[in-house]
Amino acid sequence: MINSKNLLILIVQNLVISLIAVSLSVVSILILKGQIEKITDAIVLNHKLENELKKRTELLSVIDNGAKIIGGNNYLINNAYLPSDNISPFINKLDSLVSISNIAQTYHFDTPVSSQVTGPYPLSTISFTNALTTDLTNLSVYLKSFENLPYFTKIESLNISSQDKQGWTGLSNITFKATLYTKTSQ
Repeated sequence: MINSKNLLILIVQNLVISLIAVSLSVVSILILKGQIEKITDAIVLNHKLENELKKRTELLSVIDNGAKIIGGNNYLINNAYLPSDNISPFINKLDSLVSISNIAQTYHFDTPVSSQVTGPYPLSTISFTNALTTDLTNLSVYLKSFENLPYFTKIESLNISSQDKQGWTGLSNITFKATLYTKTSQ
């Protein structure tokens, strides 16, 4: 027979069963949530690592291509720095530049000075002055050839003076001050 006491016991039993089921569901959900977060974090980390690996692979490819381009040019780069106690190859190149254009040339080199530029070995700079007597056309040819010399140089100033009727485009006295970068001799 159903009386209020039995009804109350039945309600309490169903309530306890419901609370146990809800508690088990909540605990299961929390455990699954933790597992899903771990898997999601692992996937995100793997994607980040994959992207980083892709970037590094691309960088290594670029470096490898650059190394292939440089290849034998490494010899040219190393020889671009003459020893500071023997710059005769540079002087020979200067002499060959004027022999092509029939230009009168006079140069003067200063003593080597230790450079502030850092490199794989200690560098020195040698300042020099070069005086030329030529016209604008031959000067242009000379400067283009000077620019293509296989040495590290820098022109610091250029002075043109002329007494010619055509002005500075005619026969002129040209003086330029430049710097030659060399290996420091010990």
